[in-house]
Amino acid sequence: MANTQDDVMLRMRGIRKSYGAVEVLKGIDVTVRRGEVLAIIGPSGSGKSTLLRCINRLEDITAGSVEIEGETLASTKGDGVVSYASEADSRRLLAHTGMVFQQFNLFPHMTVLENLLEAPVHVKKRAKEEVLPEAMALLKKVGLEERADYYPAQLSGGQQQRVAIARALCMKPDILLFDEPTSALDPELTGEVLRTMRELAAEHMTMVVVTHEMAFAREAASHVIFMADGVIVEEGDPQTFFAHPKEERTQAFLKNML
Repeated sequence: MANTQDDVMLRMRGIRKSYGAVEVLKGIDVTVRRGEVLAIIGPSGSGKSTLLRCINRLEDITAGSVEIEGETLASTKGDGVVSYASEADSRRLLAHTGMVFQQFNLFPHMTVLENLLEAPVHVKKRAKEEVLPEAMALLKKVGLEERADYYPAQLSGGQQQRVAIARALCMKPDILLFDEPTSALDPELTGEVLRTMRELAAEHMTMVVVTHEMAFAREAASHVIFMADGVIVEEGDPQTFFAHPKEERTQAFLKNML
């Protein structure tokens, strides 16, 4: 695959997700190209996090299709049944993605460094000696190399989330997914996490970010989607989206957020 700005890293078509009789996603289309930062915003309960979790199969879709870097992860047959790639192919495709959660999800019994080493060594079966300098370089990148031997409980929330970002990067993903990464943090700690994310955006890391941080969406994203009630109400480039929202639902949301 040619390494150009036009490379489609993620394509989702007609995504539907139901929990029993409740339809949470109602036919969502999303395309993310290499180096883009997609910000997904909207009120709580709009389906944003569910959509994100459908990308890396923390949730299975009810209908639609998901492609990662041109390969099909999930598709819907003519009879309406969703078919996923084989377990081996699913694992291989999902290894292209990394996830940063709202609640950090660090292993509390492991040091910061051990948290970073765990997946590359035990999942990817890489030699610890090979991964170690990469892990230390990532800790330096997020400003926490001096905390390598600390345990998560010894860190602030903002530091823990930066470790979580470094841990996700240690798996060398092509697409990094963020599920409201600052919502569990005090306001003064939010800035240090957003600073790290802005640096990744400046380095053209492909990112899909569910966020309530409008300033981040406006300054760091290349595309913004506004979701409400399981549908995409409006989308566009940040400059146009925030300056001239077209839909009343979008205007009302932004008025409350900005």
